[in-house]
Amino acid sequence: MQALERSVTSNDWITLVFVACLILITIAKVAYESRFIDFAELLINEKYLLKAGKDIQFENPFNLILFTSQFLSISLFIYLAFIQFDVNSDVTSFLLYLRIVLAYVVFVSLKFFIERMLGVLFNGEQQLNAYQLSKLSYRSYFALILLPVNAIFVYAVHPNMLVIQIVVGIFVIFNIISLFNTYRRYEKLIYNNLFYFILYLCALEIAPYFILYKVFSFI
Repeated sequence: MQALERSVTSNDWITLVFVACLILITIAKVAYESRFIDFAELLINEKYLLKAGKDIQFENPFNLILFTSQFLSISLFIYLAFIQFDVNSDVTSFLLYLRIVLAYVVFVSLKFFIERMLGVLFNGEQQLNAYQLSKLSYRSYFALILLPVNAIFVYAVHPNMLVIQIVVGIFVIFNIISLFNTYRRYEKLIYNNLFYFILYLCALEIAPYFILYKVFSFI
């Protein structure tokens, strides 16, 4: 009896991304159980931010684990969006994903270090560090929620344009709410330095995403 050859589309590298994220989350939960529980309740209360804000260490292993799982998860969603939007690419799917990961890490890191320099320049390093920690935490939380959504898109339901736009819209709303909660904690400081705050908001919170939108609109 002659064997029939089957043509199977491989998602092996995507599965490895999911496994890596799950391993990182498991390590964070086991090694930093109390901190992880506080992080998991971030939308309910700000206990995690209050505790972490007392001794801000961005190089802390827990923060590095969260950031790693964050860029893996969000980059995977961006990759799925690229596929859905039919972006032309002359590279393999895995290499395209690596390029997205690299671009995301460079973008976030560059933005992070520019903000740190401004904090040192204007003697507001402590307040800006707390603000950056808040943004990093909320973004990592969203990436955690995005992980099962990515799994559904890869293994169960192929997302259409509307679904991608809804997820992006939810991310924007989530980001606005997180920024509002952060600004609310520093409203007195903001009111006393309203001009610099508006300048910062336009230059480092709105302009980079507007530039990214313009870049992708020409692809």
